[in-house]
Amino acid sequence: MTAVFTGEEILDICKARLASGLMPDEAAPVVSDTRLLSEGQWYLAFAGDKFDGHDFLGDAFAAGALGAIVQERPNYPIGSQQFPLLAVEDTLAAYHALARNWRKRISPKVVGITGSSGKTTSKEMCASVFCNSRRCHYSVKNENNEFGVPKTLLAMPDDTQVAVIEMAMRGLTQIEALAKCALPNIGIITNAGTAHIELLGSRENIAKAKCELLEQMDKKRGLAILGSNAEHLLARARAVFDGRMLIFSEDEIEIIEVDTESSRFRLKDSPVIFKVRAHGMPLIADAWCAIVAGRELGLSDAEIADGLSFYQAIGGRGNKMTSLSGALIIDETYNANPDSVKAAVSALVDKNAYPQSKKIVVLGDLLELGAQAPDLLEELGTWLKSHPLHLLITVGSLARHIYVGAAGADFEVLHCQDMSVAEAELEKRSDQDSCVLVKGSRGARLDKLVLALSKKNG
Repeated sequence: MTAVFTGEEILDICKARLASGLMPDEAAPVVSDTRLLSEGQWYLAFAGDKFDGHDFLGDAFAAGALGAIVQERPNYPIGSQQFPLLAVEDTLAAYHALARNWRKRISPKVVGITGSSGKTTSKEMCASVFCNSRRCHYSVKNENNEFGVPKTLLAMPDDTQVAVIEMAMRGLTQIEALAKCALPNIGIITNAGTAHIELLGSRENIAKAKCELLEQMDKKRGLAILGSNAEHLLARARAVFDGRMLIFSEDEIEIIEVDTESSRFRLKDSPVIFKVRAHGMPLIADAWCAIVAGRELGLSDAEIADGLSFYQAIGGRGNKMTSLSGALIIDETYNANPDSVKAAVSALVDKNAYPQSKKIVVLGDLLELGAQAPDLLEELGTWLKSHPLHLLITVGSLARHIYVGAAGADFEVLHCQDMSVAEAELEKRSDQDSCVLVKGSRGARLDKLVLALSKKNG
């Protein structure tokens, strides 16, 4: 059974009042989208900037909703005076209160995960670890914001033992709100890089935002896991959390074998060999975070290794396909920032992981870098110059700064204003001895390029 609430419980948990109608006796789930609403469920109406869920109260009534949770206002278009309306000051806050109540009621161990990059990968790796031997519930798709986190918690079955909750942010206080909702026992921060620097201004502020996760944890019983030992992250984490903290170090990792499918490694304190379908030390760090979380919640290294072996990259995050020319395409188009580009390229140039002699990188615009974008992207281009690539293609006006930074490289560098030109260049310049990494921010839509290349293989 997932979360259900009676009207009286909603009144108490959300500090609501019965604004109209008659209070029903039965308990029911809470749904925030009338398109997904079934008869006998509560409808919760969000009041957003771009839409107002209160405009759909009539639809909720017609669908047979048990009642609706609404924000205080003079009039509601409901179609019946008998339809129960439970009025609250803020329906989003009410949604969080209900999710927090359900989390407390069933009391799973909660692993909260955030980071500038790698948080979804770490979430999927943790899910693989825990779902193999425990009753595990975890964030799906992109449900990691102020709406997605409570939705994920309310969807937890009442026998959940471990919940793995991904937390995203666009500014300060947002991770704080999500952590207050999820109440994590373990907090994983993969890193604090340059993603969202447009909004936060500095890496220090980004670390401050990420460490809001740790501030909401029990200092005596909680565990902080840091997938990076960057100085600005460590400084903030130690300033706000004086409980147990484990910090990733490459010195703890012994790489056993790397091939085209996976990496095999062990931690220096264990004889168990872990296998993960991923390449490069940044992704090994994500796997380490999952291993440490598994250990903390009582799994043996053998259980953890078995679970981790089931990890699969999700769409746009390193999954692979073959183009008509025979080139291996690495799809990293879900999102990007300078740090995640460096991680992907570092894996690409590993000859054991990708033995193809022609390493081609296609980079689209990297967004949300603000006024620092030109400098950060030119710096990225300069960094790329020191790597053994065959060809760099940049696509888009912002990505041109990467092209400028890479000028003078030993490999060929091309700039294309649109994807059709980039696609034509790839068709001419790639073959079965090529490995092509395609990466950019979601807004760059390079997934269309990957789709075009994959269709030409079909």
